[in-house]
Amino acid sequence: MNHSVKISVIVPCYNQAIFLDSCIESLMNQTYTNWECILVNDGSTDNTEDIALNWQKKDSRIKYVKKTNGGLSSARNVGIQNISGDFVQFLDCDDFLYKEKFEKSVRKIDQHTNAVVITDFQRFDNVTQTIIPPHCVLKSEYFNQRDILLKWDNTFSIPIHCALFSKDLVEKYKFDEELKAKEDWIFWLQVYENNPQTHFIKEYLLAYRMSSSGMTYNQTFMYESKMKALEKLEQVVSDKELLREFFRNELLVTMHENIQLTERIKLLGYKRTMKYKINKVLKIIGIKKD
Repeated sequence: MNHSVKISVIVPCYNQAIFLDSCIESLMNQTYTNWECILVNDGSTDNTEDIALNWQKKDSRIKYVKKTNGGLSSARNVGIQNISGDFVQFLDCDDFLYKEKFEKSVRKIDQHTNAVVITDFQRFDNVTQTIIPPHCVLKSEYFNQRDILLKWDNTFSIPIHCALFSKDLVEKYKFDEELKAKEDWIFWLQVYENNPQTHFIKEYLLAYRMSSSGMTYNQTFMYESKMKALEKLEQVVSDKELLREFFRNELLVTMHENIQLTERIKLLGYKRTMKYKINKVLKIIGIKKD
């Protein structure tokens, strides 16, 4: 195995200090040791900084970056600005890796640009403190832009922590800081616009935590977030026929259902906003004219 491959781990933190030790310990336990970790404190008001600084003192591979609160995408992008490795691992501070994640991923690497190594995942129930099966079955045939666009959330989705991304892909695309939801989906679409070489390891090598205290959104926020992500698609997917297929076959029904739902909500301004944005999307795919 080539131990010259350096992995940069980006860990954004916002008021989840209770999980940070477990996250970092999963890095310390890796059987592959050529890594660095960039801990990005996104304006936390708990004791995240104390824990991060303590780890930084213990291990020179750990770097601490503090910033004002800007959201998950902003924190990840600040982390990207501080990497020195060849491949990048994103890891939210409430999740954790299994000890052979890096070693088995690095064994698959045979080029250092335009490359992705994806492993399978499990979930961790924070209430019962048990490992549970993933919400979907990952298959290697899904790792292309067409399936990521058409089948996302319906058939599968890929937690961002499953992958090692070559540095060039991460630096080229970054995360859209305007999005507060669906930012991972847009990032995956951008990466696979480039048709990267992809290796898939059909083995559970990480877990993401399902927490009852996780962020929940009201219905209005989720509608708005979805529409913002839809408006980004034209910028990240160059195949216009694929975009038209997506909107016609997958989203038009959903959007019309949303309109019917809002008819029961006495928020006239919100309904007008939704109708305006849906009409905008319809124009993008050539169904509605100006």
